[in-house]
Amino acid sequence: MNFPIQARSTDQKFQTRGFAGPSLLELLQQAGVPIKSSCLGKGICRQCRVKVESGVAAVSSADRKSFSEERIREGWRLSCCIRPKTAISVFFPQAYVFGEIITVTRAPASEIHWVCDLGTTGIEVMACDQNGELIRIAALSKSVVQGADIMTRLEYAQRNGVEPLFQKSAEQLNALVAKVNEAGQKNFGATWNACGDSKKGFLAGNSAVTSFLARLEIAQLAVAPYQPITLESQTVALDHVTWTTLPLLTSFIGGDLFAGLFVLWTQAGGTAEAMSGNPWILTDVGTNSEILGWDGTKLWVSSTPAGPAFEGSNISIGMRAENGAITNPRLQTKPEGAGTSGDWTYSVIGGDTPKGICGSALVQSVYEMVRGGVIKADGEVLREAGLAFTQGLSLSQDDIREFQLAKSAIRSGLDLVIEKMTVKPKTLYLAGAFGQNLPLDESRWLGMLPRMTTRTLGNSSLDGTLLWAQASGEKRKAFQSWLNTVKMPFELSLSDRFQDLFVKNMHLEAGPEADKAANNQERSPA
Repeated sequence: MNFPIQARSTDQKFQTRGFAGPSLLELLQQAGVPIKSSCLGKGICRQCRVKVESGVAAVSSADRKSFSEERIREGWRLSCCIRPKTAISVFFPQAYVFGEIITVTRAPASEIHWVCDLGTTGIEVMACDQNGELIRIAALSKSVVQGADIMTRLEYAQRNGVEPLFQKSAEQLNALVAKVNEAGQKNFGATWNACGDSKKGFLAGNSAVTSFLARLEIAQLAVAPYQPITLESQTVALDHVTWTTLPLLTSFIGGDLFAGLFVLWTQAGGTAEAMSGNPWILTDVGTNSEILGWDGTKLWVSSTPAGPAFEGSNISIGMRAENGAITNPRLQTKPEGAGTSGDWTYSVIGGDTPKGICGSALVQSVYEMVRGGVIKADGEVLREAGLAFTQGLSLSQDDIREFQLAKSAIRSGLDLVIEKMTVKPKTLYLAGAFGQNLPLDESRWLGMLPRMTTRTLGNSSLDGTLLWAQASGEKRKAFQSWLNTVKMPFELSLSDRFQDLFVKNMHLEAGPEADKAANNQERSPA
């Protein structure tokens, strides 16, 4: 026998029907309700929390770990732990926003082709011609519902096969390409149609999302030593475009870093000789932060599982940098006075009511809390009230620990790669949208980034894929020949030093020289 379910977020209302057995989270997801969850219903991420407005919901052990007694009395529960048997009505504060952002640059002058950055969290598709960008569209990946990070999504694939993930990615890619075509016809009319569409594209993604899209076996990628079944390019024919994936580098380091490396290769002059000097290190800060270290003769290739904390997941009030996200938080009081939500000032994207906190603001807020005496450098919360930005919108001790884990994973990975390099890097390149917006001074002070000249590359995955599409066969061959000669993959977890470094880098302060060093560094564009 089924029963009615009502669910509302800040600005949406949903009605569906359920039946006894599944969790409330599962019933809502099956009905297409965009409630957030990044841990596959394990009661860990706390993003699927709801306030029960009517109906029966027993208190679970996970609820007692996640909420204070006062919040439990108010009706707060984890929807993954509710198994309703009768009518229920809930409010959920954390919702996915699956809208798109379209940027129109110019009309085509020659045949149209396509490039794509297929990320774990976000997707960008670009229509281009021989001279470069025409129109691009960016969206949140709809596969986040099947796991916000690579390992959780691989776990989903182990349970359900890769086909559901292929279907989700294929449907979204088809829809995004169709919307770009609509924008092209709307803005440029006959010119867009007259130039023709090659219906061919290049796509860059990490090893997991590439394997899902290409319907590759993922059994050996999901367990140590985490190797994809092949590193070779794959061809995937979808409704509008036949995509060729960029080659993977190793393990979880995929076509996105291949593309980013091709950007640096091209900027250096596009020859092995031009790459011989200027040691550098590159990282794409994300759920699986990939790292490349070039010492002039060898390219050290690795990755570190930072998790999705900086992309809005595994943080109880985390969200992407979209309308409603808190940015630029500052703690206004002195250490001895910190402790109420009124102590914080901040901006909100879109001027909207604050709904959560984005990744860059998370870094800033932890910095402010350590400096302001709200939390200790070891992560222990001293003044719980100081974690609150507004009434009902607060970080928690678990969120601080999640930040420490992500921060330590990134820094430990960078430290180990630098140790491998015979010539130490002079420049740190930050790839990806988060790297472009990462607050550098705060990141260095907290010890997340080393002190060196830092340059941002933006979305080097998409930019590099565009360069790859435009490159001649000879240039591509030269790059791959050089890469195969210098590439040195290594697994961080196999290093005897990783655990020691990881524990050390959990500390939320770089040391007495942190402020001085941060003041002497500047962000530089690539």
